[in-house]
Amino acid sequence: MMLPLPHGSLRAYLLALTASAAVPGLCLAAYLTVGLSRSEQAAVERGLVETAGALVSGVDRELASTITTLEAVTTSQSLDRGDYAAFLREAQRVLESQVRHGWLTIHLASPDGTPLMNSAAPAGRPLPLLDIATVAQTAKSAQPMISDLLPGGVRDQPAFAVRVPVLRDGEVRYVLSATLSARAMHRALRSQQDVPDRIAVLYDRRNTIVYRTVNPDQLIGTPITPKLAQESIDHSSGALDDVNREGTAVRTVFQRSGISGWTVAVGVPHRVLYSAQRRSLRAVLAVGLVLLGASVTITLLFARQIRRGVGALVARAETPSEPPDGPLTTASPITEIRRLDDALDAGTRLIRERGASLQRQVEELRVAREAAEAGSRAKDEFLALLSHELRTPLNAVYGWARLLRSGQIAGEASERALDAIIRNANAQIQLIDDLLDVSRVIAGKIRLDVQPVDLRRVVEHALDVIQPAAEAKHIRVQPVLDPRAGPVTGDPARLEQVVWNLLMNAVKFTEKGGRIQVHLQRVNSHVEVVVSDSGRGIAPELLPFVFDRFRQGDSSSTRLHGGLGLGLALVRHLVDLHGGTVVAQSAGVGQGATFIVKLPLAIAQISEEWPPRVHPTAPGMEPAISGGVRLDGLRVLVVDDDPDALELAAAILTRAGAAVRTCRSAGEALLAVPRWSPDVLVSDIEMPDEDGYALIRKVRLLDPARGGKTPAVALSAYGRTQDRVLSLTAGYNMHVPKPVDPGELTTIIANVAGRMPH
Repeated sequence: MMLPLPHGSLRAYLLALTASAAVPGLCLAAYLTVGLSRSEQAAVERGLVETAGALVSGVDRELASTITTLEAVTTSQSLDRGDYAAFLREAQRVLESQVRHGWLTIHLASPDGTPLMNSAAPAGRPLPLLDIATVAQTAKSAQPMISDLLPGGVRDQPAFAVRVPVLRDGEVRYVLSATLSARAMHRALRSQQDVPDRIAVLYDRRNTIVYRTVNPDQLIGTPITPKLAQESIDHSSGALDDVNREGTAVRTVFQRSGISGWTVAVGVPHRVLYSAQRRSLRAVLAVGLVLLGASVTITLLFARQIRRGVGALVARAETPSEPPDGPLTTASPITEIRRLDDALDAGTRLIRERGASLQRQVEELRVAREAAEAGSRAKDEFLALLSHELRTPLNAVYGWARLLRSGQIAGEASERALDAIIRNANAQIQLIDDLLDVSRVIAGKIRLDVQPVDLRRVVEHALDVIQPAAEAKHIRVQPVLDPRAGPVTGDPARLEQVVWNLLMNAVKFTEKGGRIQVHLQRVNSHVEVVVSDSGRGIAPELLPFVFDRFRQGDSSSTRLHGGLGLGLALVRHLVDLHGGTVVAQSAGVGQGATFIVKLPLAIAQISEEWPPRVHPTAPGMEPAISGGVRLDGLRVLVVDDDPDALELAAAILTRAGAAVRTCRSAGEALLAVPRWSPDVLVSDIEMPDEDGYALIRKVRLLDPARGGKTPAVALSAYGRTQDRVLSLTAGYNMHVPKPVDPGELTTIIANVAGRMPH
């Protein structure tokens, strides 16, 4: 529907058109100017928030580093013996290495706050402690604690204390503290210089200034402004306009640390904060006016051309003449008629092209249908072949089993029948394993030869391999291998590949005359392999992506800056398959890099007489049965919903001398565990109602006296790596895939029950 318009000349309508174009332009310029002003103000605000967050992270990293160093000191054996003199010497060595980080003293106290040793006193004599409350809190929570700024300071310096509990047998025996100068926070608060003239303030839970980047000597230990103090009480983060201690109006953003409870505030003077914004506004206004004037001028020029052309047509129409032989033409810059003709020609060509394209698509569909039919035939042929290969050994197993069941054969014939059954069963198992291997290859999986591994030997072998390359570059390799780090379970070849990749990466990116350190150590319930180098390092923006296979493989800029390829992606993949983790750390370009591999400890210690593993497809079961471990007097509870599997397991364990009870469901097993008190629980995973994962979780919730700590073995047809991880995570001590050799099953049960022969 067209709007009714008043009558008027073409000139009047062109002027109205010009006005309609200019007015929205002016409105748009005004809107964009206001919006830009608000956007820049919001961007500046976000920048301050990000700066405060980055400074909080820097403070947390400094404190976390101190906590980590103190926790390493707590492992001293001198504390186990109560030898404070020896511990004092160790503490003084640590203190000397940390002086550049602002450490002033190291002192030891009992959980109730009684001082026991202080490195600042002659011969380590105990000195009265400052802020005993945090000592008691550390002992009570058994967690690290950061004190507020200590009253009076230490050695005439404002200082604070970092306290960590010293745990022995799950109890806090001591509280170890390090007193740090408040000026140790200088580097953390100077790490972000994105806004000029900004002032960063770090203050404690009492709103007392711990460190300030401007006038620190005069203001450390003094309270923050009242307005900021009130906001800090009400909120853990926020922004406000305030007047700082120098009397300057500032915009302040603050954020509280999750580790220490301290707060970082960043203030920027208003004159600095909004100067760029005002300059941008002036520039936008100037450019807007220039563009607006240009657009109005151009609009008027085009309007005059249109008016002239239309006027000529009107004049020709008002003074008609004899029509010419050809089409009537007018000298006008408007070419819509010619463009319409060109558009019709283009449309005709497009229809012809679309017809040809449609014909090609029909031909492609015909070829695709033939390919699909061929693929379907190939699938049918493969299924037929698979059916044949599966049924052939199954037919022999079924036939000989029926003959044995009917009693038609005996003596040597029965022995041959059993040999045939085992041989064909092994052939079928091998066929299934081959199919699974093909599936893993298609999915990009790697099959591991899992066995007990002495990780120290693995690291030593990897060091032997890379030693020539390191010597060629005159790189010092410093291994520190703890022989008590403990065994792990995994593929020794793949684990050696992990360590080799990390070492070769360190050699590749370390300059001549550099240094590489390799540490093997046990930390809680896992083993750590730490490879550190003094080489090129990793830029912070690349650090999260060093293990990313796609980013490293496809991004040339990543290779230029980091020099890391697919080897690190393979390291992460292999470590994940072993149930471990790997992380990368670097202080930046030119400051070296550290890679930490964490692997879970194995259940049993490695022995030189470890029984050889027998693959389930290996022919013959009689030697394994006769060579199995005796389980005389051991009470074993077997859970499986398959009666045949239940009967087979009970027969194997009974023959080995164990007292066996069987259950057909998880519910029956939960009733039998507290009543019968088995020594070992053996359970299937896939069962109706409740599976084996739910069973072991409920067993682990029982009191130890009622069987909550009963050793458990998951005996399941699921044999993938992720299935093993799920079983161990749920609470099983070991995961054993079906089918299992009888001798191997008795050995595993003796292992988890603590009866492994020596």
